[in-house]
Amino acid sequence: MKSNTYIPSQDKLIDLEYIRKLTDGTVKSNCIPSALILGEPGAGKTSYGKWVAEQLKAQFIFAPCYDGVGAEQLVYNWDLGTLVDAMTDVETKGRDAMKDGYLLQALKASHKGLVVLLIDEIDKAKPSVDTFLLSFLQECMLNDPITGPVHGIKGNIFIMFTSNERRELEDALDRRFTFIRHFKFPERNDLIRQVNSMLSVDYNSTKVTFLVDLALAYRSLKAVQRKPSQNQVADLVQELFAIGMSPVGRKTSYQMKFNSMLWKFSQEPTDHAKFVKFLKERYKMAEPKLKSYLGSMM
Repeated sequence: MKSNTYIPSQDKLIDLEYIRKLTDGTVKSNCIPSALILGEPGAGKTSYGKWVAEQLKAQFIFAPCYDGVGAEQLVYNWDLGTLVDAMTDVETKGRDAMKDGYLLQALKASHKGLVVLLIDEIDKAKPSVDTFLLSFLQECMLNDPITGPVHGIKGNIFIMFTSNERRELEDALDRRFTFIRHFKFPERNDLIRQVNSMLSVDYNSTKVTFLVDLALAYRSLKAVQRKPSQNQVADLVQELFAIGMSPVGRKTSYQMKFNSMLWKFSQEPTDHAKFVKFLKERYKMAEPKLKSYLGSMM
């Protein structure tokens, strides 16, 4: 049984040492120390953030953004049940329905120790969030309209922003980041190592390599709309392991494995058609035989 272990490259190890210096006071920062990590989905941005928190032995707070999220959602989480109660029960206060959001959590937690706050896919948030974050990074505080200002300890917070580059961030926010990095999708050997490190099952290494090569071939097709991430490849391996352990016939198992690969790599049927066409040309096989052959290789 393998453990899920992030394998950093040399440049990421160097960045980790810089982050250590930012959080232990060796290197001073005028703002909350932060990094912007750019790159396509599946490039390992989120995994890197979790790994940094583990290496620093810091509390990890994951703040996912979604299309149209505003600053208020990062400051507060509303408990709708409590809010409804406040409308009908005089003893229930509306403020009880306002739970601390990710930014408030990070400020308060910084008084107890080091915190890594990962604001994931900031490019999905409203542009107004960029402006809101300027003062937060500069002042390390938020104003709670009920309780007043909430301050954090600047040296005890490290914020990592990730972006898939769906939109450009405000230039003023760009200037607040302590450093900026661009993550590329892993090359073949790195991807094989990364996928193997993420598995919780013992799977034939030759088959893992074969699947990685299929995933990279899929990603190389310019016409496909969606491309598999390293997490999806690792999840697929574990799904194939489960299929292989199931009491089904060999032919059925091969078909199931092939179909699982298609749907794990993309949810777009048009992508499937393009990839199957590519595979038929590569292996010089008709579709039924192709599915059985590739299923047997998984």
